[in-house]
Amino acid sequence: MRVWLADTGTDSQEAWQGAAVAGPAKNGKVPVCLENGEVRDVPIIKEDVLLLRGSNNYLEVDDLTQLSPLNEAEVLESLRHRFLNSHVCSKAGITLVSLNPFKEIPGLYEDEVIQSYHQQSNSQNGSPHVFAIAEKAFSSLRYALDCPNQSIVVSGESGAGKTWNTRCLMKYLTSVALYKNPGGFSPPPVKCIERRILDSNPILEAFGNAGTPRNHNSSRFGKYIQLQFDRGSHVIGASIQTYLLEKTRVVHQATGETNFHIFYQLINDSTSDQKSDWGLTTPTGDDVTFAYLPVEEMEHGVTNENQVFGKTQSAMKSVGLNHLHQDNIFQVLSGILHLGNLEFTCEEECDPCELNEEECGHALEQACHLLGLDRDGLLTALTFRRITASHSKRQSVFMKPCSVEEAGVRRDCMSKVIYARLFDWLVAFLNKHTSANQWHSFIGLLDIYGFESFQSNSLEQLCINYANEKLQQHFVTHFLRSAQEEYEKEGISWTFCNFSDNQPCVETIEGKLSVFSLMNEECRLNRQSDMTSFETKLLAAVESPYLSKAPLGHPHPAFTIRHYAGNVTYNVYGLIEKTKDPIPLELVEVLQASTSPFLSKIMGPELARIQDLQNKSNKSSMSKTVVSRFKESLSELMKTLTATSPHYIRCIKPNRQCQPDSFDSRFVASQLRACGVLETVAISAAGFPAKLTHASFWERYRMLVPHCDLDSTILSLRERCRLFHRILFGEENKENESDGVRGAHLGKTKIFLREGQA
Repeated sequence: MRVWLADTGTDSQEAWQGAAVAGPAKNGKVPVCLENGEVRDVPIIKEDVLLLRGSNNYLEVDDLTQLSPLNEAEVLESLRHRFLNSHVCSKAGITLVSLNPFKEIPGLYEDEVIQSYHQQSNSQNGSPHVFAIAEKAFSSLRYALDCPNQSIVVSGESGAGKTWNTRCLMKYLTSVALYKNPGGFSPPPVKCIERRILDSNPILEAFGNAGTPRNHNSSRFGKYIQLQFDRGSHVIGASIQTYLLEKTRVVHQATGETNFHIFYQLINDSTSDQKSDWGLTTPTGDDVTFAYLPVEEMEHGVTNENQVFGKTQSAMKSVGLNHLHQDNIFQVLSGILHLGNLEFTCEEECDPCELNEEECGHALEQACHLLGLDRDGLLTALTFRRITASHSKRQSVFMKPCSVEEAGVRRDCMSKVIYARLFDWLVAFLNKHTSANQWHSFIGLLDIYGFESFQSNSLEQLCINYANEKLQQHFVTHFLRSAQEEYEKEGISWTFCNFSDNQPCVETIEGKLSVFSLMNEECRLNRQSDMTSFETKLLAAVESPYLSKAPLGHPHPAFTIRHYAGNVTYNVYGLIEKTKDPIPLELVEVLQASTSPFLSKIMGPELARIQDLQNKSNKSSMSKTVVSRFKESLSELMKTLTATSPHYIRCIKPNRQCQPDSFDSRFVASQLRACGVLETVAISAAGFPAKLTHASFWERYRMLVPHCDLDSTILSLRERCRLFHRILFGEENKENESDGVRGAHLGKTKIFLREGQA
């Protein structure tokens, strides 16, 4: 008998090895012969050590639910064979599993392939492809009898291919949902809309993506793109909602990381005249070295950004950002780089700090010129902090000198707030020029950061992984849990499957007494941060098996959260300050007073926000921490997703090295387990994901049967559906006692069908 044996070797990339049972079991062990001839005695009392091995034709079976037997080893072997033969997509019930090939596969995403999937009468009959998911969402939007709005959730860890798949979805939907241009205009007006929608992608990637140890093009923000349709199902616009830009990356990058792509494009690919205008070269013509772009990472930046700047500029022009807009934007970016070169010094440790004029005089001159700032005003804002003291009905304001460290923090704070407001302005501009004034329905594309775990994890990784927990919870609620509960409610014969519910972990992070609530409490108290005391307080207050101490030997105060995708240890250092995200009002006032109309304009909303917070009570002000704002925006996203018909693409990274034609089955297995794909396959294989109410079923299919056979004056709606169900599927239908070979069951209020039958 052929079997799979769990591979427990620490150095192996294989999760399972092919083997055969070599004889009868003795003393609780069964002899197993591996493919290399080695014989092992395997304890049969251990679960999931031996799995039955089938004889599947892996290249022909493109739906994992059709594998026989259905187990983890067979799923992995199927994905391996398909991946190494350039079949990177496989069905997993309602989910599409897409492996990142890390190479171009000729002909896979061409226009002819788009037309092929669009012209198929039923996209379920086609081979698994990201275009098939797009077509299913588009068809559901066109022919839906109730809520037409759709969402496509693209998930997976960093480097798994989420951004690329989102691009392909946009390309497909904008291609098949366009007007036919009956007026014969050249170019067609809607073609301009399509171009603007597609060109928003490279702009957002340039300003919002950066390199991490796992992925050279990692999205450092989340985005939900709504493609807007009229009543004729033609795309007429798009809007973009963004989440939590990692602005800290502007001023600091860990080892192996890079800054946002746009900075390297600016440095590496702008013309000599542009470099001179933006102060990127010295008076002698040499390139300026910038502290925000470490020299050791510049080579990586050159490799990935060389000759991309022209494409970014072309895309900006396409969406309506003219030459003046672009010049303003690149001046601001250059000004940020020069701000980063400002260094401060003091003669004695307790003395007020001042700018190191000898080393940084040129950088100060360039920063003030490019950003339109008053030199003295900028220096005062960076080296003195404003303190307001209240005395009964009076207030006293005085300026306190900053230390060298404090001045550096204020410099970085100014750089981060400028970049964040520039990014927000860009998104608002894109929405203004691509969003329709009125629309009937939408298809939402969610591309949000993948699960992350690095050597050092801080607030950014905590929020990113929290977002992934919420998305996993949405998937579990929508499909895994609701499917089982609905079968029971409808009286469908069903064998329940076990699945991992991450609700307890979500509660540990966001509940009433949780990691987030304790962080907000620390911000409200507004006291000097004590790393050790916060770690102790957190672990004592939040009693959860999902929260624990950092592993032994961890060098800094930290805590560990057991996420659905694995354990992650978060450093306490800097966590509370990042959560507060303090932006001194005097810094914003200096920026808002800029002689550059563009900078003054983009800083206006920030000044209004801070003034509004200062006018409210301390309790109201402190409630708007970074985690509070992120939690609110994520909650709105979940509401939107819940109100739509969702479709899922699970992106899988085949190996850690991002190399083509390399399949690390142990690494892939960990991702499949983490995102619930194996549970999805099991439930989909036995379940009925397509369902219609009796009324919808009758309305859709009654024309197929003569009315005389189903007299509506005599029979109730449910009785008509029962008879209709027998006629269509040819079953005796002993009220769901049959296993339903053709895959249909009649519930109390709904008809349940196999995938692709509705």
